[in-house]
Amino acid sequence: MNKNFTVYTDCANFPLDRPCKYQKNDNAVCDKCDKYVSLSKTQGITRILIIKLGAMGDVLRTTFILEGLKQNYPESEISWIVSKKNAAVLEDNSFINNIIYNDEKTPEYLALNYFDIVVNLDLAPESLALAKLSNNSKILGYVLDNKRNVVSSNSFAADWLKMSAYDELKKANTYTYQHWMSKIVEIPKDNYEIIVPLSKESVQKAENFLKENKINTDKKIIGINPGAGKRWPLKKWTTKGFIDVAKYFSAKGHIVLLLGGMEDKEEIDAILAEKINNVYSSGVNNSIPDFFALINLCGVILCGDTMALHAAAGLKKSIVALFGPTSFAEIEIYSRGTKIRSSKDCLCCYKQNCDIKNNCMESIPKQEVIEAIERQITINK
Repeated sequence: MNKNFTVYTDCANFPLDRPCKYQKNDNAVCDKCDKYVSLSKTQGITRILIIKLGAMGDVLRTTFILEGLKQNYPESEISWIVSKKNAAVLEDNSFINNIIYNDEKTPEYLALNYFDIVVNLDLAPESLALAKLSNNSKILGYVLDNKRNVVSSNSFAADWLKMSAYDELKKANTYTYQHWMSKIVEIPKDNYEIIVPLSKESVQKAENFLKENKINTDKKIIGINPGAGKRWPLKKWTTKGFIDVAKYFSAKGHIVLLLGGMEDKEEIDAILAEKINNVYSSGVNNSIPDFFALINLCGVILCGDTMALHAAAGLKKSIVALFGPTSFAEIEIYSRGTKIRSSKDCLCCYKQNCDIKNNCMESIPKQEVIEAIERQITINK
């Protein structure tokens, strides 16, 4: 074979399994072709891939790392692989150049691209597999080795792995998710904000909602997100508790706006059935951008450990957050509000079912919740 037929297999134009279009059309050969583009030589641009598939709230809160990555790598291009159903929280984020839906084409995408840095903060098998498939020079977070061991990129990643394996360590943790992830990703600080883009169209829809319902905004709007999704039913406070809070602030002349999706419909309908003055439902079929804009109408948000909490934090709202089976310490609200937890000894159990009568969430007293909301209203007058 003629030794002049060198193949530059790292060329972005080479599809690997067949000749490139320049060879086909112009009979080009690699060592004399001016169309050669090396995937690993990006002319001063640092190519970063983030692998964070879900859940939606986790994807949203992880956006806080973006500003820090840009601070570390000003000349960078950031791509993010995410499950399609969770991608809406990343749309219109100015830090992200490419949103890649995780599907059957993802392995091919990873094979055909090169990244200087791959950030994988997930220990789920699918995320670990994607990190292993990627062509990269540096992993931040986790990847599998050839013997199926999880390799941690630094001591903080190793400690977070241990907490993921032992509930006892998770319960003992006193640091936020942002603290741990900032250390794993090696960014300068842990208090970058969660990024919640607000589209002009959605903001206008939210304003129209106020006008259509003749809602007077002289009083602060209190947003209530009463659900917690199907996966974590134990994260819900009692519907009666939410009803009592709504009645109390309605009597004070405040507006109460019920927030949630289809999974929260039962709780929202139960509150509406009480026919409390000044209590409105924002609907349960809103798009994610519309949901964000509706949260943005509120001065105070009452919720459990949910996606709405992370959205409210990113929108710099005052928050009253209720905790039971998940980590109180791990959730960051940026000193804008109050975190309330039960006095039960079994907190942070991460169980999805519980047979304890008057469980951790049920035992949170409504008076403590009401007083916390009142404090936030007073602070923000």
